[in-house]
Amino acid sequence: MNFIATLGTVGAVLLASCASGDLQEGIQAHERNDYAAAASAFQRSSANGNAQALRRLALMYYHGEGVAQDNNQAVALFERAAEGGDAESASDLARMYEFGMGVVQDDGQAAKWYLRAAELGEQSSQFRLSAMYYQGQGVAKDRVEAAKWWTIAMAPGGEGAERIRVSVESAQAKLTPAEIAEGQRRAAQWLGAQKAKQ
Repeated sequence: MNFIATLGTVGAVLLASCASGDLQEGIQAHERNDYAAAASAFQRSSANGNAQALRRLALMYYHGEGVAQDNNQAVALFERAAEGGDAESASDLARMYEFGMGVVQDDGQAAKWYLRAAELGEQSSQFRLSAMYYQGQGVAKDRVEAAKWWTIAMAPGGEGAERIRVSVESAQAKLTPAEIAEGQRRAAQWLGAQKAKQ
């Protein structure tokens, strides 16, 4: 490896280390309600594209903690984090579009970001996406896709899955057995593909 390549590698490691340190500093400052210090640390960390820092900074803009409350800025930061693969940011961005916070209300964009979060395994987005397919909100109405996504959302188990199960029961009663079976088949296929990636 030549000197310039080595220098570049060392520089990347140092930048990542600094970004991580800034992230931890921001988390600690936020925990002690020192919002100005937290925002500053998250800004430094997010400059390097750290998705967690971007999301935390977006939440600070959303709540107006240590920065002026600004939904437009929150949306921009959530989007950068979501594009970096952060499922929670994609889910938060979907909600911003669904309810028109910092952006023009757009069910199509909401569905797009719920899908991104759902594919990354975010349970509440999987359920919300199932409701959008069931109602035809922002996507073409598709009861089988609805059954697929609510089956996936219930798969992890736990308290969230139980709440989802209760919500799904009335919708499920309106589907045919064939629609439910096909949705479950698609869900099993999707879950199998996810497991194979691990």
